[in-house]
Amino acid sequence: QRIDIVGTLVCVGVPSVADAPAVARRLLADGVELIELCGGFGGAGLAAVISAVDGRVPVGAVFYGVDASAGLQRLFGSRP
Repeated sequence: QRIDIVGTLVCVGVPSVADAPAVARRLLADGVELIELCGGFGGAGLAAVISAVDGRVPVGAVFYGVDASAGLQRLFGSRP
């Protein structure tokens, strides 16, 4: 896990999408006011984080279009 802080922005890199709900709950306990997920999370990852914070903060996500799939595959391979 990697954590970078720039001003009031806290950016957390997690080893897998499955780790995100626990991290989201910890961030919520630390006082975070908004969670924004990267496009790699997909719909199921977004739903898991939304469920983990139980509506106490807004959770959003960036999604990649189909045209980005080749580049994403080069970066991340076929990870589960």
